[in-house]
Amino acid sequence: MKLTTIFLLLLLPLLGIAQQKIKFKKIDIDSAYVSEGVTVGDIDKDGLDDIVAGDVWYKAPNWERYEIRPLGNYYGMMPVPTRPVGSGASYYARCIANYVIDIDKDGWLDVVTFNTQGGSCYWYRNPQKNYQQSWEEYLAIELFHNESPQMLDLFGDGKIEVLAGNHIGDNKYTLSWFSIPEDPTKLWEPHIIGYPDNFKYSATYRITEYFAPGGRGHGLGLGDINGDGIKDIITAQGWYETPANAKGYENWTFHHVPLDSMADTSKIHLLFAQMFADDFDGDGDNDIIAGSAHGYGLWWFEQVKKGGKIDFVKHEIAMNMSQLHAMNKVDLDGDGKMEYVFGKRYLAHLGRDPGEFDPAVIGYVGRGKDNKLTAYVIDNNSASGTQIWITDLNKDGKPDVLSSNKKGTHIFLQE
Repeated sequence: MKLTTIFLLLLLPLLGIAQQKIKFKKIDIDSAYVSEGVTVGDIDKDGLDDIVAGDVWYKAPNWERYEIRPLGNYYGMMPVPTRPVGSGASYYARCIANYVIDIDKDGWLDVVTFNTQGGSCYWYRNPQKNYQQSWEEYLAIELFHNESPQMLDLFGDGKIEVLAGNHIGDNKYTLSWFSIPEDPTKLWEPHIIGYPDNFKYSATYRITEYFAPGGRGHGLGLGDINGDGIKDIITAQGWYETPANAKGYENWTFHHVPLDSMADTSKIHLLFAQMFADDFDGDGDNDIIAGSAHGYGLWWFEQVKKGGKIDFVKHEIAMNMSQLHAMNKVDLDGDGKMEYVFGKRYLAHLGRDPGEFDPAVIGYVGRGKDNKLTAYVIDNNSASGTQIWITDLNKDGKPDVLSSNKKGTHIFLQE
């Protein structure tokens, strides 16, 4: 065993992470930096799930790489994060989230790629068996915001929508859901969930901006907060109560609970990754789990009632891990309880973030019989980007984990 590996294993307990109780086999399918997002789908209709990561897709079972669009020149994987002079390279890959869906309804899975916050979202038409050619590109959303954009069935009707922020001008950002039109080559239509009326965002390196909760920054999720059987929208600043007629496009009811400043009182707007609701304490109502995308910390927020209103109390899970910029949920061990898979975003901000050079961990939060939440490590030298995907890739009945980032694209097969 290498000395560096031994050192990392000794360091992990100090980071608040236990050694994994569920075993995984790591497979490095590509060392190149191609994406911060990753997903899977049967791209070539051969019955096997392929991997999609930003500019490229990997054909199962041998993971040959094919381009969806020309592979960019990215340098974020460098050990010393300095821009190569005259290289024309970009620090970030052009993808923070990927999804596969048959957009044009021709029976072949297409690819949706969110480039980066403040950038565009595109969809790419599957060329079917013409693997060597670039896919036709269509602009879906001109400028989306929030670094946790999601495609999901927002209303439980079997239709897929996009949940993301939307720039409406004058430095104002709404939280919106986007519907896919009958003609998907046209821009996808935004429907406003929250307006930026009373929330101001400012930072030393940005001009003052106004944004609806969830409309900019990081952190979005979906879960039933008030127990009415309808999933609500979770943000770092509180939650939107989903009305029964939400597709009427009216402004939803927002309940302000500052989870971000509750997590860290020194930061007005702490940045989370994907957020989830679950009954962690077994009292019949849903709590919230979230990790810091650009600082230290992983928390769960216990739902309580104060004066007849829903409020939350912070609990720490692991406070010595940094930049947990991706999270997803799955029942890994089949015990009926969800685990929450998380990953550190490796070199997110050119070495400027706290803990930037700590071990590049990917792991999960599990629960014991007493419902105590514990963080376990899967691997300490792979990390994640801004998206983690979970699927039973080898069809053995056990969920597997995928990540793509500056350290390459990785599969973790559950053993």
